[in-house]
Amino acid sequence: MFPEHPNSRTLERSIAFSSIAEHGLTSTRVLAAYYFWYFAAIGVYEPYITRFWQHLGYSPVRLGLLNAISPGIAVFAPFLWTAYADATRRGEAVFLINTWVSALVALVLPNLRSLSPMVLTVLVFAVFRTPLISLVNSMAFHALAGRRQGFAAIRLWGTVGYILAAVAAGIAMDRIGLRVGMHGIALATLVCGVIAWMGRSRRRTSIPPARLGDFLETLQDRRFVLLVASASLANMSFGPYSTFFTIHLEQLGLSSAFAGAAWALAAASELVVMVCWTRICPRASLRVWVTLGLGAHALRWLLSIPARDPAALLLIQLTHAFTFGVFYLAAMQSVDMLVPEGLRATAQGVFASVVFGLSTLVGNAVSGFLYEPLGMAWLYAAAAVLASVATALYWTGTRPLVAAAQVAAGHIPGGSCR
Repeated sequence: MFPEHPNSRTLERSIAFSSIAEHGLTSTRVLAAYYFWYFAAIGVYEPYITRFWQHLGYSPVRLGLLNAISPGIAVFAPFLWTAYADATRRGEAVFLINTWVSALVALVLPNLRSLSPMVLTVLVFAVFRTPLISLVNSMAFHALAGRRQGFAAIRLWGTVGYILAAVAAGIAMDRIGLRVGMHGIALATLVCGVIAWMGRSRRRTSIPPARLGDFLETLQDRRFVLLVASASLANMSFGPYSTFFTIHLEQLGLSSAFAGAAWALAAASELVVMVCWTRICPRASLRVWVTLGLGAHALRWLLSIPARDPAALLLIQLTHAFTFGVFYLAAMQSVDMLVPEGLRATAQGVFASVVFGLSTLVGNAVSGFLYEPLGMAWLYAAAAVLASVATALYWTGTRPLVAAAQVAAGHIPGGSCR
């Protein structure tokens, strides 16, 4: 088992941080509701925003520019916001402000036509929206009070919200139009703002802010660095799939309806893992679960290389249960375990910025450059190699650390699912 904190000095500090001035949302039901509506907003934004911009007459180059803004902002915004929240102990205020600003900006977005105001609006939306999940994740783990495996039961409502909103928004937009339907983003985010305000913590305790040395100790911990590096490579391998999967299906002669079903099946498999996580997680250490999730990336892309049959393509989508469901839950619990209480929002922010910001940006960009000269099969092969490197890096890199922890503590290595 990994020890709770990187060293004794940060352990002592974590005790001092145990009564943070503002914990934000502390009820698991309120947190579940926030996840539901936050991802409902994403369920409207991600599938339909490009169609909306295309409807406005934007060229493919402009579409690419607009779609690059959010991952570009996500490279630094989650870390900067969460570090500020931990340093000032104003996490609840940051969370509330960012939620409400995101909602107000989302109200403006469907009413724009010109490119420059649209770029500015999307940029501001990304700046305030991208740190929200890192902040709410840290609140969820705090509310669970050490019962980390319970995170899945809260987070699964986000997946439910995404699936329901994506389906409902598609039906609604066919009837009322894209412009009106895009207001669903603001509606769902406004509900998030109400939930965050009504469910905020009333406890207040005066404690000193975190120091720069506290951040550096956490960010230099080898176990944390290995996890972030491996996760980044694995997420980067998603580039060909994320960018070209639907186009690839169309080139195989499959319909848009089939593509939608394939994406939905992947999300459904992720949901099954989240429902069952509290029962399956204790069967292995977090190190094993993270490794299994990383290795599933390589298997997924290898199986995708020769896949042409619709049934085979749908079956491969079920591996999303491991490449996102298992991996994400185990990684989030590992991040929470490796850092002291007072810096967990920062750690979530670093993970989000590097893994879901930088690596997504690089993976999508490189895939875009290589798609035409190489083709999808070779891109899948390259993705499989990248994911294999990530798996080997994490498994071999953490082995001596786990062995040392076992000798010192006399218990099973790798981190528990508690």
